[in-house]
Amino acid sequence: MKGLQVSGFSALRVIAALHLPPHPASRHPAAQPMRQIVDYALRNAERAVRAGIPALYIQDVADTPVASSVQPHTVASLSVVGAALRQAFPDLILGVCLMSHGAREPLAIAQAVEAQFVRLKVYVGAMVKAEGILQGCAYEAVQYRAQLGAENIAILADVYDRTGEPLGRLPLVEEARQAAVFGRADGLVLTGLSFAESLEMLGQVRAAALGVPLFLGGGANAGNVAQALQVADGVIVSSTFKSRQGWTREALLDEWEIERIQVFMEAVQRALQS
Repeated sequence: MKGLQVSGFSALRVIAALHLPPHPASRHPAAQPMRQIVDYALRNAERAVRAGIPALYIQDVADTPVASSVQPHTVASLSVVGAALRQAFPDLILGVCLMSHGAREPLAIAQAVEAQFVRLKVYVGAMVKAEGILQGCAYEAVQYRAQLGAENIAILADVYDRTGEPLGRLPLVEEARQAAVFGRADGLVLTGLSFAESLEMLGQVRAAALGVPLFLGGGANAGNVAQALQVADGVIVSSTFKSRQGWTREALLDEWEIERIQVFMEAVQRALQS
C-alpha cells in the first residue's frame, strides 16, 4: 500500500491528533493559560516522538461551542503552539486541523509554522453540524494554497465527517471521487459511527482506486489497528493514548501515556510485518 508522501518524507502509517486544552478566549471552564497549552503540547509531542510516531497535527478540539468561522485567537494560539513544536521537533511531520470551518486559516498557520499538511473536515458538498450549515472549501483551499506558494502542504480531506450530517448525500464513492479527483485532495479521511462502519467505508473507497491514500479518522487501537491497516494506508489516533475517554473536564486535560503509545506502535509494526 502506498502511504501519503509529504515533502519527501516516507509513507505515513500513523498520524497522532494532539487535541489542545481549551484556550482562555473559549470561556470554557477548563481553559488554560497559553503558556500551559504550549507546555502541554510539548510534553505530549515528546512522548509521541519518543515512541516512534512520525506525524502529528494540532487541533483546538476543546474550544467548544464551535464558532461558525475561525476566530483570530485560534489562528494566533495554534501558530504559537505550532512554532514551539517545530522548534522542538524539527523532523516531526506536522499538521494543522481547526474545529471551525475554513481553508485559508489552517493553510496560513501551516505555512507560518512550516507544517506539512492540513486536515479539512468539509471539503466538498455541504454538511449540517452543531455550528450550522457548512459548505465545501475545496476551491478556496486549492486556490489559496497556490496563492501562498505552498503547494508542498498536503490537504487531507474528510469524506462525510462523522460529526455532521451531509445535505444531499451522494453515494460514498462519488463523494470521495469529488474530493480526490475534482477537489484535488492529497489524501482522504473516512470515519464511520463505528469501527465496523469505518472499515466498510474504507473498503468501498479502496475498491474505487482513486489514486490517493486513505486514512481511518478514528477508532483505531492496539487491538484493531492490524485490521484497519488492511484497508487503510494509515490511521489517525488520539483517544487510545489516554486512560480517560470522553468530553469531561478531566478527559480534556488528560495527557497521552508513553506506555499506551508504545503498545499501539508495537501493534502497528506487527501489522506491517505480517
